[in-house]
Amino acid sequence: MWKFLLLLSSLVALSACNHQAAPNHTASNFSSTTASTSFSGEQLRMIGRFDTSTQGKAQFTWPGSAIEFRFTGTEAKMMLASNGDVRFQVAVDGTLQDLWVKSGEATYTLASGLTKGEHTIRLTRLTESFALVTALLSDPIVDGKLLPAPAAATKRLLVIGDSITAGYGVEGADQHCSYDMRTSNQQLTYAALAANELGADLHAIAWSGIGVWRSYGEKTPVNPSMLVRYQRTLADDSNSRWDATAYQPDAILINLGTNDYWEGSVSDDYRANMKTLIAMVQTDFANKPVYLIVSPMLGGAQRESQKIILGSLVSSGVKLVDLGKIESADGLGCDWHPNKITNQRMGKTLVQHLKTDLNW
Repeated sequence: MWKFLLLLSSLVALSACNHQAAPNHTASNFSSTTASTSFSGEQLRMIGRFDTSTQGKAQFTWPGSAIEFRFTGTEAKMMLASNGDVRFQVAVDGTLQDLWVKSGEATYTLASGLTKGEHTIRLTRLTESFALVTALLSDPIVDGKLLPAPAAATKRLLVIGDSITAGYGVEGADQHCSYDMRTSNQQLTYAALAANELGADLHAIAWSGIGVWRSYGEKTPVNPSMLVRYQRTLADDSNSRWDATAYQPDAILINLGTNDYWEGSVSDDYRANMKTLIAMVQTDFANKPVYLIVSPMLGGAQRESQKIILGSLVSSGVKLVDLGKIESADGLGCDWHPNKITNQRMGKTLVQHLKTDLNW
């Protein structure tokens, strides 16, 4: 029964995200839009999928999407827009704080009162995609001088997954809480933790409730599966297409199947669609290793079934990886999802695999 309940989270997320009231606390001091510096991106490093097809704007939706810049001075602001409330994380010289971007356009203070000198700021989206689109409307506005963008990481990862990879409920106290932006954090997932430890960039293509064949609650496929959303720059825009040549990862991680198994079993379509996704990835990233990850939320016969199916897809360039499952001693995140403890353990195991296989 718990396997059925733990997946309820995905369905809740799809409806709750757009109706959640914004929390009272915020790390930003935002005012009416007065910025005079339009977006060019010339002195920014952008990590993730950004749509820059409209001049003066960079739109993005996927969790974990980030920008990074350097400057001299004591204060930095940026003009942002969103069609709903979205949680971000601001890292100022490595010190973290939350930033809540509100619906509409505004100029947000990312840092102030810093000592004069050189600083590095990273702004990361923590909230999932759904229908929430955020946009950069200006370059950083500083009281000193913008410096050339930070150097790109030499290591690159791509992860494709569902709510586990999106960080659904990872900061929740236990399984009894439902979806809330305040307890969902992509940066605390196994994939993000592993990437940070390895010093690698990470593109996270993750959507709660999604499967490679069917999504949670569906007898047969109704909503777009990951075969469809994987190809998009903006997750919920059917006209949006990502250019795979823009980011070439050293390895691809696929963690899908939890929602395909929502009824306890799958048809042959699960294997067929996983095979199709692997082929798509191998076309986009020739000769790069693909890791098929066993779901930490499945147990018993379902877990063994998934391992058998994924194992049948293993080849010279495709590897099956079991990062472990939720243990009773770990506790649980919201709606039976992996919490920080489980994700930390999974991340450490993933790091060891990647270090060994990629000589990192």
